[in-house]
Amino acid sequence: MIPLNDSVPTRHAPWVNYSLILASVLVFLFELGLGGGLDAFVRHWGVTPVVISHALAVGPSVNRGALWTLVTALFLHGGWLHLGGNMLFLWVFGDNVEERFGHLRYLVFYLACGVGANLAQVHMAANSTVPLIGASGAIAAVLGAYLVMFPGARVTVLVPVFFFPLLLPVPAFLMLGVWFVTQFANGLATITAHAQMAGGVGWWAHIGGFAMGVILTPLLPKARTRQEVYRPLAATSPGVLRRTSPASAMVIRSVTLAGEIINTLLTLRIVFRALVVNPDGPFGLLVHLVYNLSWPLVEPFAAFAPYLEVNGHVIELFSILAFLVYYALVAVVAWTLALLLRGRRSAT
Repeated sequence: MIPLNDSVPTRHAPWVNYSLILASVLVFLFELGLGGGLDAFVRHWGVTPVVISHALAVGPSVNRGALWTLVTALFLHGGWLHLGGNMLFLWVFGDNVEERFGHLRYLVFYLACGVGANLAQVHMAANSTVPLIGASGAIAAVLGAYLVMFPGARVTVLVPVFFFPLLLPVPAFLMLGVWFVTQFANGLATITAHAQMAGGVGWWAHIGGFAMGVILTPLLPKARTRQEVYRPLAATSPGVLRRTSPASAMVIRSVTLAGEIINTLLTLRIVFRALVVNPDGPFGLLVHLVYNLSWPLVEPFAAFAPYLEVNGHVIELFSILAFLVYYALVAVVAWTLALLLRGRRSAT
């Protein structure tokens, strides 16, 4: 799932986040101009696990200068796709985390967690000679912080299924939860000597960074303490709910909560079917549960919209139709209740 935007507004320009993105882009453009010297540049400024392991060991000939690469590697990237993916995640999620932490604390949080994430990868692949580069570990910490701060936010994600780009609004806890489970599963698959030496994606930097973000965020001071609730429907905004009685607000929230549960089930069903998740695999219990609970919701739509199969990938058009109908229905019901209950309160 590729995030495109979220439902959390910002009141101040996230200058630190902008600066981190700009710095990463400028360094990458510099890399492009190095030509044949790029490999030496990456080896000098990237994190080489075996070098860091030796630098952290006790000995008379320790190269302490190599420890600076734990920071410099955060601004190096291995290609346009690598850079673009990282900066997209930082753009979508970083501004809100910066506003909640404050500029300086956000910068310290980003760099410190980036260093910790790189150390997590070094620990899991201590003998690797392949340089580790990229901001992924620090950005994973930002994702962990976002999950703690805004679990109920809505994130619009793109699910590319061949030539069918699916745009789905999903809860932040679902999108980030799926992301972390994917990273963790891939990380477990690399716990072999061969995988550690071969390099590839620094999954354990992602896992370590995310874990640091989740653990540290509740402990760190915030720029402001007022907790805000972000809902996908305007009918559940704090302003609307304040104009209704507590009991009426509870009814509206119950309707939207039911809508959230339905949308989450249908989103998981669409993604599992599109990605052909094996029901007998490691997540078989979750897959069976989602399919069984969501089938009564989509069955009425199965007669109106078929499913497509492209190279073994199943696209359930009736599930997509059901998602849109239920989302619109919940919005209409929530708004109608808000207007009716507000009118009753005004009349009394």
